[in-house]
Amino acid sequence: MNQAHRRTRTVIILAIGAAALSLGWLLAAPKLAPRTEEMPVGEARATVAYTPSTTAAEVGLPFYPGAKVEDSCVYRATAPGGKQVLSYASAILSTADSPDKVAASYHESLPGHPTAEALEGEAGRRLVLALAEGDEVRTVTITASGSGSRIELVRASRPSIPSKPLKPKPRRREQVT
Repeated sequence: MNQAHRRTRTVIILAIGAAALSLGWLLAAPKLAPRTEEMPVGEARATVAYTPSTTAAEVGLPFYPGAKVEDSCVYRATAPGGKQVLSYASAILSTADSPDKVAASYHESLPGHPTAEALEGEAGRRLVLALAEGDEVRTVTITASGSGSRIELVRASRPSIPSKPLKPKPRRREQVT
């Protein structure tokens, strides 16, 4: 197995993990209104924004022609100063077209014309196309659904690690008397 094939398999395995995680989030979470929250990151505060819908541009993948958008969302985390730390966008589509037809369409339309990998598992047969560039992965996962297909589009960035380690505040020891 050459290095390019191993890299492709690794990207696909990571993509399937991201897809499974996103599916869990989408199924488990109720449809939420857009919101922004702050969370601590060391001594600073990061901003996390959630939007309950996304566009093809935000996912970085074309929506399949004529497909119905069943669900979608976007999460973005930014550090103080506006630097993006993490982003995740997902869309679930449905179409009456067969998984093979959908995979052929994405093969033709995506940059580099990635070939769909057929994976078999407990959940059945899946066709997965993956693109990796820089710190982000985009995946198309296609499964049979009724007489058509279910298409999951995911775009996720690798978390940005701070250049300097964050130093926790020292705890004050309480003396017991």
